[in-house]
Amino acid sequence: MSVTERDAELVYAITHRGTAPEPPEWWRGAVFYEVYTHSFNDSSGNGYGDIRGITDKLPYIRDLGVDGLWLTPFYPSPQRDNGYDVSDFRGVHPPLGKVEHVQELIDAAHDLDLKIMFDFIAGHTSDEHPWFKESAASRDNDKADWYVWADPAPDGGPPNNWISSFGGRAWRWVPQRAQYCYRPFLASQPALNLRNQQVMAEVLDNMRFWLDMGLDGFRLDAIQCLSHDSDLRSNPPARATENPSVGGGPNNPFKQQIHLFDRDVPEAIPILHQLRRVANEYDPQRVLIGELADVDSSRLAPKYTVDNDRLHAVYDFDLINRADTLRDWTSMLNLRSRYLMPGSSLNVFTNHDSPRSVSNLMPKACAAGCAPDAAKLLLFLQSTLMGGAILFQGEELGLQQPHIPFEEIQDPWAKALWPDFEGRDGVRCPLPWARDAPNCGFSESDSPWLKVPDDHRDSAIDVQEDDPDSVLHFTRKLMRWRRTMPMLRTASERIFEDVPSKVIAFERDKAGDSLICAANFDMKPTELTLPRSSLKPQFSRGEITVDQDQLSLGPLAVVALA
Repeated sequence: MSVTERDAELVYAITHRGTAPEPPEWWRGAVFYEVYTHSFNDSSGNGYGDIRGITDKLPYIRDLGVDGLWLTPFYPSPQRDNGYDVSDFRGVHPPLGKVEHVQELIDAAHDLDLKIMFDFIAGHTSDEHPWFKESAASRDNDKADWYVWADPAPDGGPPNNWISSFGGRAWRWVPQRAQYCYRPFLASQPALNLRNQQVMAEVLDNMRFWLDMGLDGFRLDAIQCLSHDSDLRSNPPARATENPSVGGGPNNPFKQQIHLFDRDVPEAIPILHQLRRVANEYDPQRVLIGELADVDSSRLAPKYTVDNDRLHAVYDFDLINRADTLRDWTSMLNLRSRYLMPGSSLNVFTNHDSPRSVSNLMPKACAAGCAPDAAKLLLFLQSTLMGGAILFQGEELGLQQPHIPFEEIQDPWAKALWPDFEGRDGVRCPLPWARDAPNCGFSESDSPWLKVPDDHRDSAIDVQEDDPDSVLHFTRKLMRWRRTMPMLRTASERIFEDVPSKVIAFERDKAGDSLICAANFDMKPTELTLPRSSLKPQFSRGEITVDQDQLSLGPLAVVALA
């Protein structure tokens, strides 16, 4: 497809947004809890979080009041990218458990009325996967076309200028074939050729393997990378204002291109259709939620969820990576409000690839010693903005981002771009369960894969359980209240623009029911005029006063009014 056809796909999506059904599907506008498998709970004492450790702690997740959970990869892997380099899609990495433990987890989650999803990586494998070893051996074997191979340019270099999002060329020379292989992330993560229907059939069968066990759906990794330009055209250079939503620090060379031909290409749409058909084979229908990154996600998201033959929902990093001011947030939220069907996106303020939200988005509040109040504000926004939400483990504790010394860094992305980028280990540190226990109760190992930061001890779960004003108790209260407001799952949204510069305010509206929400990011009190009088607080935190149509918000205060 041409660039013109790419634009046509987006126009079609925006003009065919549709409306959310009533009653809404179980996933629409839901709140999911992301479990970082390696760092959640170690039941075996080997220093790694594991499947049984998650099963043991399911009551904790249920008591948060979320609708479900999803797990980061636990499949067999060389672990060069913590499981996102898969060498077998139908097994469990031995330190993390066994397949029968996965079945126990699925059943236990359902017994607690929790939906459960797994991470699935459709676009690439580890270079230690048997498929790749065979494909790389020659140009004439049965799997020769299972990955993305290309002849060298006339000068012997790579076929084009594509860059890995981890830095460096996205092509690696393979002598056995005298060809380059495309690697959009690490050099050890070759891209699958999903246009090959043999490959696609294997990928779909791998999905069915887990869905047949009762899994409720998948979080699909890096959906912007499911395909690539058929002609392998080079990307044009970017202007400063055109940088996509990209992590890796301010000087990641990936930001120097407009990723027109290696990300978000029209050739991916038929692949989405095939993935969706598998989800539709089951009753009740399984859900597919796609991670959309490296691109202008706020504008492009509708293309991935339009109609009933693509993804059910997406989440992205725009509010994390592309918003430097609250006005930037307002602009992006306005864009989403206009073009996305309610409930087809999930609000994400951090995940396993981004710094802790309170440190990243509200550093001044943290510096002023107000991190718990700032964390509560962000949780309120995440739960009331249009769409559902994914709550990364530890956000319910208001954990701040720790500093990890270089000698302790595990993350290959950090190692590639250090010191400009400190990497992802800080957000991935083990969850602190008990302040005074070894490794804060995460593991009995003398050498866990990552240490629990000392700064997190006073925020441990057992400490917060005993403090009624803790972030943990606030999260539970917030989620209980959200469940009493089903309109929040599918109501439309109108962002208020005529408000103080440090305030985000908006109205959720559905069938005549209205909820007005406001959050004061300032460390000082502020006031704003409401669109009407006689509104009463339904949920609040901090100092709140309503007088006719005048709302007074104390520092870091939040309120929902109806």
